[in-house]
Amino acid sequence: MQTVQHVANEAQDYQLEEPQSLFGICQAAGEDLGINPMLLRIGLIGILFFNPAVMVGAYVGLGAVVGSSRLLFPKPSRVIEPAHLISAKARQFERERELIAA
Repeated sequence: MQTVQHVANEAQDYQLEEPQSLFGICQAAGEDLGINPMLLRIGLIGILFFNPAVMVGAYVGLGAVVGSSRLLFPKPSRVIEPAHLISAKARQFERERELIAA
């Protein structure tokens, strides 16, 4: 019984593991481009020292590109298993554990 609850809690925790950020533009662009978002942040900070207006424009433009790409090409949603499948897996796990202990 505890294993069933444990598996259900793991499924619930999996849903809640979203990165927390202010706007997430550099994070989203980094994911889409396959690069470290810190490189984008450092580049924007570098531009900030030379021309703040260009940096704000680049950030807003990057946000528009990321927003439009996410609207046009949404990520597939995560499939969460129904509770009866989770409990079946938990029962199977318990049986295997009992066999190993025996």
